[in-house]
Amino acid sequence: MTTAASKLTTFRRSFAVAGVFAALAVTTTAFATPFSDAAPSVKVRYDDLNLATSAGVDTLYRRISSAARAVCPDEHSRDLGIVAASQACRANAVAQAVREVNNPQLALVHAARTVHG
Repeated sequence: MTTAASKLTTFRRSFAVAGVFAALAVTTTAFATPFSDAAPSVKVRYDDLNLATSAGVDTLYRRISSAARAVCPDEHSRDLGIVAASQACRANAVAQAVREVNNPQLALVHAARTVHG
């Protein structure tokens, strides 16, 4: 249980960093934004999943992707800078979370989905 709690904390930090990146990227053209510890974050639970199975890994990847969408700004904008920042935020958040889990099967799923969309 301690390991799972530690990984959840790590996920939260990873998404907070991604949120700060996205907030700074989006707001630099409009106005200066102070760096804050209060960046948005989402906890991603996976203690209920068996990461030795493809079903467990796929479910975790969907949860990570969903959390990245929740933390990063909306990409439905006419401003191409906001769209690019949103996409970069989500890609960075997912990649960081996958690295933090440190599961070879999850890394393979991420690599396949990154290459193929």
